[in-house]
Amino acid sequence: MLSSTLPKNVIKMSDYDKRSIERKPEPSPLELTETDTPAKINAFRYLARREYSRLELYQRLITKGYNSDLVNHLLDYLAEKNYQSDERYTDMYIRHRSAAGDGPFKIKIALRAKGVLDNLSSLVFQQLAIDWLDRAQVVKAKRFGDGPAADILELSKQIRFLKNRGFYQEHIDAALNYSRPS
Repeated sequence: MLSSTLPKNVIKMSDYDKRSIERKPEPSPLELTETDTPAKINAFRYLARREYSRLELYQRLITKGYNSDLVNHLLDYLAEKNYQSDERYTDMYIRHRSAAGDGPFKIKIALRAKGVLDNLSSLVFQQLAIDWLDRAQVVKAKRFGDGPAADILELSKQIRFLKNRGFYQEHIDAALNYSRPS
């Protein structure tokens, strides 16, 4: 009878809606306690400056003297809340290093050393779709100029330079307008 006295624009609350309002949310299994607060503060200080891979952040917190279990729990919490993301770190790192003139091979090796999985770095490389041939040409022109190598010694110097920068052989050959003899 109560529903007949209510105006049409008022919606009657169901029992399910009442339970969801009255019930307090269950704490997630990754809630932090007050003893975790100093580690959390340090982690946020690091993350406020720049992105970190999970391994880098783990190493920094361990050197501060925190327990390994606490640090792993904290890193799980940060990843769940999306404060720390290896994918975001990988994207930032690849953009930064490619702009600095490093090639894909050198970047992949550095990411592996920083604890980023190969499949994640490959995925981010594909998403970014950087023109590595263009990057190799820019790096070569910045160091040696736009012209071709004067002699074979100059050519080998340019090849060695681009190899050390982490470019693959096909990028180097194309950047130097050089075809390898068969």
